Amino acid sequence: MICFSFLNMKVGILYLFIVLTLLSCDEYTPKPKGYQRVIRSQVEDIKFSGAKFSFIYPGDACIESLISEAEPELWYSLHYKQYNATLHFTYIPLSNRNLNEILDDSYRLAYSHVSMAQGISQTQFSDSLHHTFGIIYDIRGSVASPVQFYVTDGISNFLRGSLYFDQMVKADSVAQVVSFIRKDIVHIMESLEWKNR
Repeated sequence: MICFSFLNMKVGILYLFIVLTLLSCDEYTPKPKGYQRVIRSQVEDIKFSGAKFSFIYPGDACIESLISEAEPELWYSLHYKQYNATLHFTYIPLSNRNLNEILDDSYRLAYSHVSMAQGISQTQFSDSLHHTFGIIYDIRGSVASPVQFYVTDGISNFLRGSLYFDQMVKADSVAQVVSFIRKDIVHIMESLEWKNR
């Protein structure tokens, strides 16, 4: 009889402990993981004037001319140091190359990310004032280059660009930065002027 009541007392204390524990806890909801909000300050535009073309780019980026290993191509990099991102440009004169071949290369480069991408969308671009047309490729998912584009006059000039980050990133963590730079790309395409037209 003593054994039975001692066992009941242990079970009773255990039940009391569980009830008190459940009643004494505040409601706790874990916060989902988030990323720091990126706010871009207003910057002045700068006009870049190269040998074959000119365009306007944002003042929080700096442009660098690179030595091309593939003559007569011209290479440029637009660095966004605060975002650890670089927009790489390749200018190709069409005088000695077929436009369809270059367009196919551009398409292949954009769609080489298809195995890692969640989707690829294309946005057509056309500007009759500056005699240019092109495509912006938005590549969603954890890919090396989330935005690529080309712009050409279809006769003698072709400019291709691709955005890369300086380290491995998650698509969600850089979504705001990609959105900023995509707007810059559209502005570059809209302000692009060929020098040999």
